Amino acid sequence: QVHKDSEMLSRSISQVFLGVRIECAQCHQHPFEKWGQEDYFAFAGFFTGVSRKSAANIPVKIVSVGGADMKHPRTNEDVPAAGLGAEPANFEGFTDRRDFLAEWMTSSENHYFSRMIVNRIWAHYMGRGLVEPIDDMRATNPATNEALLDSLANHLIENNFDLKALTRAILKSRAYQLTTQTNASNAMDEQNFSHASWKPLPAEVLLDAISQATQTPEQFNGWPEGYRAIQIWDNRLPSYFFRIFGRPQRVTVCECERGNEPSIAQSLHLMNSPETVRKIRHRDGRAARLARSELTAQQIVEQLYLVTLSRKPTKPETELMQQAFTESNDRRVAAEDILWTLLNTKEFIYNH
Repeated sequence: QVHKDSEMLSRSISQVFLGVRIECAQCHQHPFEKWGQEDYFAFAGFFTGVSRKSAANIPVKIVSVGGADMKHPRTNEDVPAAGLGAEPANFEGFTDRRDFLAEWMTSSENHYFSRMIVNRIWAHYMGRGLVEPIDDMRATNPATNEALLDSLANHLIENNFDLKALTRAILKSRAYQLTTQTNASNAMDEQNFSHASWKPLPAEVLLDAISQATQTPEQFNGWPEGYRAIQIWDNRLPSYFFRIFGRPQRVTVCECERGNEPSIAQSLHLMNSPETVRKIRHRDGRAARLARSELTAQQIVEQLYLVTLSRKPTKPETELMQQAFTESNDRRVAAEDILWTLLNTKEFIYNH
């Protein structure tokens, strides 16, 4: 519903898949790059054939109706469709202009797309991109390590844009496997990847993690029971949890739309919200089931650590958490208190 014309589509595609924010060239020369109005309308020419088709009770359908070159707003002359910095497109043999665009984007000689994809995947795993913001790649905003970005882009092209191969290369690297612990030489480093970064879980992932840890699935309004948050595509679904934990509304293509900054509202929600408390105290939830089991207090503590932090508790942690069972005669209350504590730890809320 957001992208209703060829110019909107071109601006979004350029930013999302090429990392070029070309909207500045709509009316004048781009202030930080070489792009001008001709480049802007040449790229928009790939989307003039895109049309939206809809009917009652039928979802909007995107169709191709051919398309034509756009006119320059000042000269009123046709501007041949072309990729950014490329020669005019030859559409012979193409029924959809976007097919030509896709071939140009994935050409081995075009590094806009490969560098952009590499930067996004790198940011996903490392907490920040080699270029920041990740969708603003230009000469005046270079990567912190241009040689690495180029090398990974070439790796992606050589492997025919196999994202699994790229992911494998990143995850097997020493850079990814570094600890979050710092030393005197890298404690202040935030851009050279000398240590791992604490990354907040996205809103959808965090909600699924809470539901899985408590064994109490979330019920989404209008969706069948059993659906996970990461499966919910409806950006208009009313959800206070999604809102305060930064799930994007998807009204723009800017990566900045997803918020990941911690806030007091987030902390209060995890600690006090009826929704979180209801999951922890559910009569068929994990805490209640463990309390009804034959497991000892120490075994229950170990189980709760495994399902929340994916590790066993240390000896001091075990001794501390077992106090909940000595201070309360109700095993269920003790298990719920421990589960509540673990769900509110940085170790649970952050990926590290």
